Amino acid sequence: MISVSIEFDVKNKEVKEKLKKVLFRAMIDIQKIAKQKSPVDTGRLRNSIKLFPSSPGAIKYILAATVDYAGDVEYGTAPHFVSAKELKDWARRKLGDENVAGAVAEKIRRLGTNAQPFMRPALLQVKEGKLKNIFNQIF
Repeated sequence: MISVSIEFDVKNKEVKEKLKKVLFRAMIDIQKIAKQKSPVDTGRLRNSIKLFPSSPGAIKYILAATVDYAGDVEYGTAPHFVSAKELKDWARRKLGDENVAGAVAEKIRRLGTNAQPFMRPALLQVKEGKLKNIFNQIF
């Protein structure tokens, strides 16, 4: 699992309510962009990207990709063993030939897997672009 958690602590009630709206809209945007940027094979990774809680009004949100391999996709992996048998279905779906599974397994054994970031770029895209607009709309 990989997650992004954002929270704040403000005493002024009016400002706090507005910040809740900013935070929720920003998190919804991050979720949308992360889903767009996530690589898709079966759709499990994309479908696992969830916002907790999923409704406005909170002062803390967690956006998580809940499949066990999400971190491996986001950050890549070090070299490790994977059997060609485990990769046959994937090789058939993605490469059109299950017979290349052995070569892919060897590449992973020697080099690992490349990172395919989707959460960090989504967070940065909202932080550096959309957040100011959301903030200005609400305040």
